[in-house]
Amino acid sequence: MAMVDPSRPTPPEAPWQGRTVVSLIMGHLASSPRVQKQARALREAGARVLVRGNWLDPRLAQEDLSLARELDIDFAAVTDLRPGRRDLGDRLRHRLAHEGFKRIGLFSSRILGPGAPELWRYAAGQPSDLVTVHSEPGLWVAKRLLGAGKRIVVDFEDWFSEDQLPSDRSPAVRGRLRQLEMLLLHRAHGCLAPTEAMASALAESAGTDRRPTVVRNCFPAAPVEDRPSSRVPGPVSFYWFSQTIGPGRGLEVLASALPQLRGEWNLYLRGAMRGYGSWFDTVFGGATRSRVHVLPPVPNDALLAANRQHAVGLALEAPYCRNKELTASNKIHEYMRAGAAVIATRTAGQVEVMAASPGAGLLVEPGDATGLAAAMQALIDSPEKLAACRQSALTASREVWDWSMHAPRLLDALERAMGK
Repeated sequence: MAMVDPSRPTPPEAPWQGRTVVSLIMGHLASSPRVQKQARALREAGARVLVRGNWLDPRLAQEDLSLARELDIDFAAVTDLRPGRRDLGDRLRHRLAHEGFKRIGLFSSRILGPGAPELWRYAAGQPSDLVTVHSEPGLWVAKRLLGAGKRIVVDFEDWFSEDQLPSDRSPAVRGRLRQLEMLLLHRAHGCLAPTEAMASALAESAGTDRRPTVVRNCFPAAPVEDRPSSRVPGPVSFYWFSQTIGPGRGLEVLASALPQLRGEWNLYLRGAMRGYGSWFDTVFGGATRSRVHVLPPVPNDALLAANRQHAVGLALEAPYCRNKELTASNKIHEYMRAGAAVIATRTAGQVEVMAASPGAGLLVEPGDATGLAAAMQALIDSPEKLAACRQSALTASREVWDWSMHAPRLLDALERAMGK
């Protein structure tokens, strides 16, 4: 990576030349598309970018390193929790923290997620012009960094204290996250959120007029000449992808909708089972099982091509918590840039996206298997409607959601937070 002389004066028209930005994530760079896009935008603007996270998965660790080279950034893991590693220190410290909390209620920053003390030590000791945090342990680190005089931006990729079911996170941990969020919404030098609904709710919850800047989860539009035909012969290919195929992701409702469908169709689910094989066999058993196909995860650089093989993308977010109601996932934007029609559940965050993408697909009520089946059937029965939705999705990906239109808003928010 080319180094910039920090002693050289920075011209006013090039605010990022010679600046260093540290980004702290909880896991893999390969699983953090917002950080990838932030890093690319900052590098193109001239900044030096250092990203630190944790390693959990051997396959993703290799992808992290490839992405770092492609993005021309510095990435390293502060802890290595991959199974089978000889050095058990990181895993032992993480486990002991959870056991101490479980048995005697002893709170440790590691309860918020892996690597918090290590992320703190790195960021505190690394000279930087700005630090961005993107996860639960990042909130704890951000509070301490503020006390050390660092300039901080919090990216509320999720509403951390309002994510997951109540049974998935203890009231004590949820309360600690909420305290950190409220403090940072008031005191951080900048905050980001993925939707207008999320930004408004965060500001209202904190009782502040400092509303987070909305930076969407969209992606660079695919080149026009690479886009596939909107008409695909044969059975309609319905498609869903995520890192994990498992419960709580709207798949139970989808499975209940499938027996109601008529005509020619197939369903493709892409992701890792991660121990949910028995659950999957139970949920997707029955007469429609032969039409349900499980696909393995693919690297970031292969995802667009993989998504293009399908006609309809399913964004079936289940609003079991406020975060799921207010956010808009990456997948809804990935479907559009791949030229797939979208069927999305009617959550506040997804309604925002679909309202700005007229004709790109259909909205259904969360938990309504009959309504979902009707929407799927409408696209099976009408090739003309399906083709029109696919074309509208492509148009929206180019004219509304192309990342090049949103990157300047991100850079402006980060520049204001940097205070330069």
